Formats: sequence, C-alpha cells, structure tokens
Amino acid sequence: MRKACRQSVVLWMMVALTLPAAAQTAASPTLPEIVSRMHAAERAEQNRPSYTLLRQYRLSGADPNVTTSEVLAQVDYVPPSRKEFSIRKAEGNERGEKIVRSVLEHEASMAKGKVNADFCTDNYDFTLLGQETLNGRSVYVLQLKPKHETVELLRGKAWVDAESFLVVKAEGRPAKNPSWWIKDLKVVIDYGRADGVWLALATSATANLRLVGTHTLTSKDLEVHAATENAKLSSPHRQQPSSSHRYAAQSAAAWVAR
Repeated sequence: MRKACRQSVVLWMMVALTLPAAAQTAASPTLPEIVSRMHAAERAEQNRPSYTLLRQYRLSGADPNVTTSEVLAQVDYVPPSRKEFSIRKAEGNERGEKIVRSVLEHEASMAKGKVNADFCTDNYDFTLLGQETLNGRSVYVLQLKPKHETVELLRGKAWVDAESFLVVKAEGRPAKNPSWWIKDLKVVIDYGRADGVWLALATSATANLRLVGTHTLTSKDLEVHAATENAKLSSPHRQQPSSSHRYAAQSAAAWVAR
C-alpha cells in the first residue's frame, strides 16, 4: 500500500511539473493569429490624437561618431490626414537639411493615405522565426517578405510584442531602391509610446552613396505633446527624454519614410 501511495505521489508530481509547459505551448498563437492581431493592434493605434513633436536628426559620414549636419524639426499632426512640419534649426553641411526635408515631405504625403505601408498581409508574406526577449519583454520575430516593390516596404524582420501585438522594432532594406545614388540602404526603426501616442520614435538609416561614400542619418524625438480632443495644437512646452522604450520619429529612414 505504501509503495502504491509513493508511486501515486510521484505520478502526480510528474503531471504537475508538465502542466505549465503544456499550457504554455497550447497558449502560443499561430502565425496567422499573430499577424491578424498585429494588424488589428496597428489599425487601432492609427486613431491617434493630434500631436506636436520635436525631432532631432543627425547626419554623419564614414565615421558615425562625427556629426556633419544636425537638424531640429517640428512636426504637427491633426487627424485624419494633415501633417505639417517646419525646420527649427539646421547646422553643418546643407546636405543634411535637404535630406530631412525630403523625408518629412514624404511623411506628410503618407499621412494623406497615398501610400499603405502597414505590416499586413496585403503588403507582406510573413514567416515566424521564433520568440525571444527584447528590452525585457517577450516578442515574436517575423521575417518580412514584401509583396510589392516600393520604397516604403522593408525586406527584413519585425519584432512583435507578445502581449500588445504591436511592432516594437523593424529592420531591413527597402523593397525598392529609392535612388540610383544609393547603392545600399539599411534601416532600423524602433517603435513605442510617448505621451500616450504610439509612434515610430527612433530611426537609423545607413546608406552607401555613389561618389560620396557611406552616410548615416539618425533621428530621435526630444519631445512629444499629444493634444486633447478638439484642442488646438500649440508649440511643445516641456522637455522629456524619448522614454524608456528608446523611441523617436515617424519616418522610417534617411531616404525612405514609413
């Protein structure tokens, strides 16, 4: 009897130890579920309020530690499709300001709905590469294969938060080369929330430019101010870091904007 009891206890302990793993496996979503929930989360965040932000751009050459141009821009967004910008300061090589103006003009055009760059099945084929930890949070890693050859879509990877199903990071190369002058362009985008608004808040783009060599453009938000409903946008009035999630900028890169 005692032997049978011991065997029974051991059996129940083995069952108890396997339950968490089994439950975790059963709870893991499939790739179609991840993509569907990711798209739903992204669409929900597009109903963002009006906001004003200050964004800092820095351009560097072959040495990424030496800034050749620095631009400070203000961006005003009023839903559903009005986005305007102004250059508050420009220092250094004038090439930097020209590039930033091009990026912001494209960003304003995208706000009008002329280009759809969503992470969705209309734009991408997805492959689930696995699950890992990013900045202390569990994320799903997806391979991005663009269905259209446009400069707004990326051929690379996306990291999707396992709880919110929002894309928190994306990196890769444009599906279409934006210019003959650019031989290679790699883009890294970090997404996050600032003052309640979900934005692409940190970008880095490195390109090999014909005749002039390698250049890198980075951007980060120095301040984000979300307006209350029906409130008139005003100039930002408080300074804050780009939040604990390393965020800054709605544009996807130096020569490509999302």
